[in-house]
Amino acid sequence: MKKIFFAIGMVVLMGSCYNDKYDKLYPTPTVTVNTCDTTTISCATDILPIFVANCSVNNSSCHSAASSSGVDLSTWNAIMKGYATNGTLIKDINFGMGNNMPKGGTQLSACDINKITRWAHLGGINN
Repeated sequence: MKKIFFAIGMVVLMGSCYNDKYDKLYPTPTVTVNTCDTTTISCATDILPIFVANCSVNNSSCHSAASSSGVDLSTWNAIMKGYATNGTLIKDINFGMGNNMPKGGTQLSACDINKITRWAHLGGINN
């Protein structure tokens, strides 16, 4: 008889451990998707702001018209003097492939690299 009461007690005890709030204990993780739109690339709104922020103005003017580096990234005309479409630009912004630009700084975001690469592959259009 003791075994029966023990078995019933265990069933009741184990049944009381049931948790019907599984979703509160183990919520579905929130996934943040960062999209990088490279379907419509504009030199004026996508590319030049990247260069201004990282290369030609805010980064000690390393690649401005007045710099001694010999590479001006401050305007479309300057960028198109053989630098954007000959592959040098793409190598330099992809760390490990070229000169690791911005020099002494952190690598551009993957989105910025993708935008510049797409723009260069489209021929560096001035739009």
